[in-house]
Amino acid sequence: SFYYIGLELCVRVREGQDNDFIEKLKADSESQFRVGNIFISEIRSFKDIRRNYQQAWTNDIRNYVMGMGFLLLNIFLGLLGTFWFRTQQRRSEIALHKAHGATDRAIFSRLLSEGILLLAIVTPVALLIDYNLAHLELNSWRNGTTLEWDRLLLCAAISFVLIALMIVIGIGIPARKAMKVQPAEALHDE
Repeated sequence: SFYYIGLELCVRVREGQDNDFIEKLKADSESQFRVGNIFISEIRSFKDIRRNYQQAWTNDIRNYVMGMGFLLLNIFLGLLGTFWFRTQQRRSEIALHKAHGATDRAIFSRLLSEGILLLAIVTPVALLIDYNLAHLELNSWRNGTTLEWDRLLLCAAISFVLIALMIVIGIGIPARKAMKVQPAEALHDE
């Protein structure tokens, strides 16, 4: 009495003939369509199957987007806070540079270039780790493969741009505020 539940049979009816088709088929299934241990266990319309499939797909996409948004927000706040705090701690250094005649633009570009340099140094290491994770198939499957160079490089480029933007914001805002403070006042506070 073992039967395989994965067997499916698709029936296509002519246009206009599908009125109450499922109910009629259910009514006739036990008397006319049962042969031995082969029987009709479930009847569903393609509209229902399509709606269920699309709903599952929509739920998956929504969950991925929400998870990605949550992670991006945490990463954004973490990087922003780190570089913001780091720049705030360097107020006396900024004041000292201003006292020695450095322009606001020179100080600002120096601070930004330090942050971007840190990112540029870490990016190849991160790419190497990403490559190894994909090569060892530790990430999720997509299109039957785990290592697609175009996807890996595109994701790395997008990540680089987003992190660079976070660094620019995390350094730029507190650096502008620190440069508005008079050098003597900032050095006196230290």
